[in-house]
Amino acid sequence: MKLSQLQSAVGGIIIGGDTEFIGAAYDSREAFPGCLFVCLQGERTDGHNFIDSAAEKGAVAAICTKKVESRIPYILVDDSLKAFQSAASIYASTLHIPTVAVTGSVGKTTTKEFIAAVLSRGFNIYKTEGNKNSTVGLPATILNMPKNSTACVFEMGMSGFGEISTLSKIARPDIAVISNIGFSHIEFLGSRENIMKAKLEILDGMDGKGTLIINGDDEYLSGIDPKSLSQRVIYYGIGNRNAEFRAEDILGAEGVCSFFAETPNGVIDVTIPTEGVHNVYNALSAIAVGQCLGLDNNEIKEGLLKFRNAPLRQNIYEMNSMTVIEDCYNASPDSVVAAVNVLRTKNGRKIAVLGDMLELGSHSEELHEMTGERIRGADILIAFGEFAESYKKGAEKAGLNPSSVYTCKNAAEASDILLGIASRGDVILFKASRAMHAEEIIENLKNKA
Repeated sequence: MKLSQLQSAVGGIIIGGDTEFIGAAYDSREAFPGCLFVCLQGERTDGHNFIDSAAEKGAVAAICTKKVESRIPYILVDDSLKAFQSAASIYASTLHIPTVAVTGSVGKTTTKEFIAAVLSRGFNIYKTEGNKNSTVGLPATILNMPKNSTACVFEMGMSGFGEISTLSKIARPDIAVISNIGFSHIEFLGSRENIMKAKLEILDGMDGKGTLIINGDDEYLSGIDPKSLSQRVIYYGIGNRNAEFRAEDILGAEGVCSFFAETPNGVIDVTIPTEGVHNVYNALSAIAVGQCLGLDNNEIKEGLLKFRNAPLRQNIYEMNSMTVIEDCYNASPDSVVAAVNVLRTKNGRKIAVLGDMLELGSHSEELHEMTGERIRGADILIAFGEFAESYKKGAEKAGLNPSSVYTCKNAAEASDILLGIASRGDVILFKASRAMHAEEIIENLKNKA
């Protein structure tokens, strides 16, 4: 794309001459030869101060909201973020390839990885990497999409109203998947009803020919009236007998899960290389997407076997004669319970190391206690953070012996407690919101056990 093409869409003034760019970056450390550098102003940093650093790494153009001394041309606009988003929207409109968008309170990234694994059997797939699922991350993801991509899967996150609407209008998905409506971001939205309204904004960039794939077992999503939407609605589930895609005869084993998927195109004998009923739901959504885009059952089955989870998300491995369940990228009431349900299937003494679940606002104490009540099957609980006592209160209500519950303030203290009690043969789950740094406990266990 040329700066002049962007100018025709967003206005502004080109300073330094027109030029062509390929891809984009908003962090100067991630700039690369030929890219557009987007100068964004944050609370602590100002991208305009790093335009020369980006140029040194190969950036050939920039978007700015104020005049700067620069060795590379730039377009001066009123709002660099909106210009960035417009550039991504322009590029997305030229691709003409199947686009899948994924959102939900829990499991967005894992669902995206399942869908990408399935579609990779029939397409040259491009997907959201890392946590670039925001109103800043998605434009960069789209602008960096290779021209030889034949299908794409984008993750869409949010913390409030309007964000997913913006993302959907940029990406213009053909298929949208909503995994569930939980408690994440209830601090900002106030209720699960509002969370569902915000998630349904994913339809805002879709036309009437699009398809919405939703969890028919979710208490909120199952209440959606398909007749109220212009898009086709497909349900998946386990308990919902009316779901078009349904799992039967679920069996879990060490490191895998198998089930029969009842689908409109016949029964698929499925094995996925991960554990937990929550991952059966994720796999079902991927099966639905695969069939919508024309893959046959064998291709779908092969794709599911290729699934690999993203770092810090339910990775299970052996370490120092112990089994570690590393699932500490994020946490919410539903995802903590799902992780503990995996823990309870393991042989050995079961230790749950749980940190605070963030962004729950005024509901925090109540939801930590409620989650503690749903922790069944753990032999020992180590809870750390501001709401550790709430976890403890709930766990003791559920019948966990008070002598087996430890509480502390932070990851460092939790690490000391764990190192004092862990032994060979233990199975240890680590689950917490990202900002709680539960991975540091794992590193200490690795180095000192």
